[in-house]
Order: sequence, then structure tokens, then C-alpha cells
Amino acid sequence: MFKKLFLPLFLLFCFSFCQAATEVPVEMLGKNKGEVKIINKDGVDFVEALRLSKILQFQTSWFGRSGQLNLKGGAGFFCVLRDGDPYALIKGEKSSLQAPAFIEDGTLYVPLSFFNSDKIRYYSTYQTELSGGKIVIEKLYNIELLEVKNDDNKADIIFKTKGSVSFNKDNRGKYFAEVFFPKAVVKREDTIRPKNEFIDRIKIRQTDEGTSLTVQLKGRGNNWEVFQRGDYIALSCGEGEPASPLGLYASNTDSSSQSSAESNGAGVLSKPSVLDEGDIALSPKDDITELGDEFFASSSSAGSSSKPSATKVTVVNKLVTAREYEERKNTSAGERKFRILIDPGHGGKDPGAVKRGSSKEKDINLEVAKNLYNLLKKERGFEVKITRDKDVFITLGNRAKMGNDFKADVFVSIHANAAKRASANGFEVYFRSDKASDAEAAETAALENEALQYEGKEGGNVTFADLLLKSLANNENINQSSKLAGHIRNSVSKKSSSLGIKVRQDNAIRQANFYVLRGVHAPAVLVEMGYLSNANDRKRLNTKSVKQRMAESIRDGIISYANAEGWR
Repeated sequence: MFKKLFLPLFLLFCFSFCQAATEVPVEMLGKNKGEVKIINKDGVDFVEALRLSKILQFQTSWFGRSGQLNLKGGAGFFCVLRDGDPYALIKGEKSSLQAPAFIEDGTLYVPLSFFNSDKIRYYSTYQTELSGGKIVIEKLYNIELLEVKNDDNKADIIFKTKGSVSFNKDNRGKYFAEVFFPKAVVKREDTIRPKNEFIDRIKIRQTDEGTSLTVQLKGRGNNWEVFQRGDYIALSCGEGEPASPLGLYASNTDSSSQSSAESNGAGVLSKPSVLDEGDIALSPKDDITELGDEFFASSSSAGSSSKPSATKVTVVNKLVTAREYEERKNTSAGERKFRILIDPGHGGKDPGAVKRGSSKEKDINLEVAKNLYNLLKKERGFEVKITRDKDVFITLGNRAKMGNDFKADVFVSIHANAAKRASANGFEVYFRSDKASDAEAAETAALENEALQYEGKEGGNVTFADLLLKSLANNENINQSSKLAGHIRNSVSKKSSSLGIKVRQDNAIRQANFYVLRGVHAPAVLVEMGYLSNANDRKRLNTKSVKQRMAESIRDGIISYANAEGWR
């Protein structure tokens, strides 16, 4: 009798002690990333460590015999997880786990809470939690787009905030509204084209300094205003004087925090006490800025059916650099210019590809880039800058930073290719991807990334590692980069016979991990005009007329992209 009871009791004990692994979906930034295994043991959720670490973009090394998993990340992050250890070793220091790690079916499991600990979130900048039967991974954000709504009279863009989020606004012409949220991290970057008569396009972008909102307005939406109430900020636009839509959200806002926000003048720009050399304090009389305009905060109480009254909050003087002042003053009214940064690859001590019987790559790149710059400067509605206009060395990190400081709408890096095979030839255009599209693309990226060897300590305060950590080349920018690459490829293809350089439609657009594109906060491409290692391409790229026609072809591609995206 005892033997008959022993086996069922033993199996029940084993089942209660060690639950079977369950596969759950992973959603990262709203996108499906597959599934990972979870085991609930003694009330603690354990997750398949290797798989989730890869999803969170850590570099991983798994040592099955010792049961050890190593994780690497930016800023020197290094973490060791071991079977049986109740802690993780993070940069040599012990960090307690909710429960010891263990191996099941050859897989290391660690508490899910480990991936949401303060130290891991600091290095990955993501928060990870089990919610609704799936693992949800989001950025550590404090502002998110709640909804875009419209009626017959106006359209509203509503944001929800966490904690204190301020804003400032800028009117770059009649049909562009720009709002910047300093130090804010947005939940999702996005580009939206609402189907209404007020807004053509909404672009939400993360930068190192905060979150940027750019709204391209249609004819009926050229009057706009920004409103803040408690945990909500709204941009409202229409034909008449905009009214705050935030009374609708009053029931979701704590009344005490509301009164505090209003009394503190939420959204008001503080005036610096000290002017740096070369800075200008603009006054409300400067009609080229938003200064002296008024923000409105609704003061209606929750549940009120009457139209919200408006409390006027005056914006104080804003500090801008003298250069910014001149740029604003010289920008024509009613038009926000399309900003293009041209980057001639290599330069100075970095020659790029060097082949006998040819100019150095750095010199070819510079001549074509300067031709392109001069051509684009003549185009209406474009603002153009170039990273170098002479033979000087610029670090890859600072090239990307120049694009971000310029707030470029597109970044175009000009190069000439080289390969071990002399038969390799033709025009190609690349956009950034962590994984190369093929072996040749990986070889090209490796060649261009060799510029890092020349950098030394010349990166100044901005290193390429910093830009990698803050890389914002998200899916939206990658998608737009792909579009830009397509427009440039098509334009160059149309002139391939006069250029004398082949453009293959099936593989002229490629992906690879180019460092110079990695830190750019805008659609970015790297153009390889031809192969200096190929006799025909080399001869053509050393011909002055071909270099001019190449610049014209790239210009046509940029214009085609700008037109397609509604900039002109």
C-alpha cells in the first residue's frame, strides 16, 4: 500500500517543486520579438536569460560546461550570471538576485526581476516586465503620445507625462509647429500622417537633449497653441484661436497637482542668470521668435460643462546663440527649410582607399561633396552644410554630432569603395543595419570603419562610444534611410551610361553597420560612388566631368526624396 502511494506523492512533489517551462511572447517597443521560456518557481518568475539578453541587445557569451553567461554592453558594462549563484557580478561587484539562477534542460534561468533592476536599466535603458501574459519591454520614458483627434474645427495632439516635463515652442514659418521637451524621453518615436484638414504630418523624435515634436500643418491648421494641465500636454491647431482640449482629461488629473502645476507656471522657460560669450537674450519685441507669445493652461474644474477659461502664462526671454539668432532672422517666413548635411568621407591623416594611378579617396570624396553642396545651395527650400570643405581629419563621432547639432533632416556621407577582387565594380548606397546584408557589404563597412584607428584622443568630449550608447537609429529612421537610398540609387541609375559606372538594380542598395551612420538622429545613407580597386571605375572617378555628374545625380535623388516626403 505504501509503495502504491509513494510514487504519486513523489511525482506530485517534483511537479510542485519544478514547474515546466512556458513560452511567452515578447513585445519590445510595440513589436513582436518572438518568445522566451519562463518558469515559475516558489512564486518567482524565472526567464530564459540568454534569449532575453539578446533581445535587449546585450552581447552574450554562453559557457555550457560551467553554466556561466557573460553579458557585455556600452560604457564598459560587463555582467556574469552563473548557475547556483544568488547574485550577478556587474563590473566586478555583487548584485543580489531575487533567487539563485539555475539550469533547466541546458538553459540558464534567472529571475525576470534581474532585467528590471536599476543597474540593468541604467545600461540597457529599457524596463522589462511580465504583463498580460507577455513580456513587455519599453524605454524608460516620461512622455508618450496618447492620441491624435480632430473634429470639424480643429485637431489636437495629446501627450501624457510622468513627473515634471516642461516644453518650449518654436514657430518656424506659417506651416510648421515645433515643440521641444527638454530632458524628456518619449515612449515611441513615430511619424504619423493624420487624415484630416489641419495636419499633414507629425514627427516625434528623440535626441540626446530631449524629445522633439515637429508638426507640418495644412491650410486650416495654421493657428496653433500648446497647453499643459497636470500630467497632460496638448498641441491644438485650427482656423481660429485654439482652445485647450485638456478639460476632457481633468478627471484623470489630481486636482492638487493641477493647482501646483499652474502656480509654478508649467511650461514656462526660465531665463538664465548669466549670458555666455556670444549669446543673445531675445526680448518679446523680436518678432522672429515665439517670445512674448502665451501658453494657456485650462483652469476649469473636473466635470465642468462650461468652456474652460484660460490662464495666461507669459514666456520669458529665451537665450539663444548669436548664430541661432542669425539663422532665425534669415529664415524666410512661411517656410521651414529641409536640412541636408553632406559628409565627405575620410580626410587629413585618414586617406581612405589608396590605389596606384588614382587620387586618394579622401580627395575624390571632397570634390564630389563640394560639387553636391554647391548644387543644393541653389535649390529653394534647402539648408545645406558640409562636415569639411578642405583636407582635414574629423572623427566619426564628431561627424554624427555635427549632423545632430544641425538638426539635419538627412545625412549623406560620400565615399569611394575598394575590394580585394579587382572585378568588383559599380555604384552602391548603404543604410545602417546591425547585420550586413551580405559578405561584401560587411567587407565595405569594415573598410570604412577603419577610420577609427586614426581617432586616438581627437574625439574631444564626444566619443564614438558615447554616440553608440545614445544611438537613436530606430526603425523609423532605418525605414526612411532605406527610402532615401532608393531615391538616390534610382537617380544615379538614370545617368549611369553618362557616368560610365554600373548601377545594379538588384543589389545597389545594401545594409551594413557603418559607424558614421550609427549615431545620426535622422535618415542617413553612405554612398559608395564606385570601386577604386576596379580599373574602369577608378578611371571614371578620376575624371572631373564624371565627378560633377555624380554630384548632380545624388542631388536629384535627394530632391526626389524631399518631394516624396512632402518637404517641397
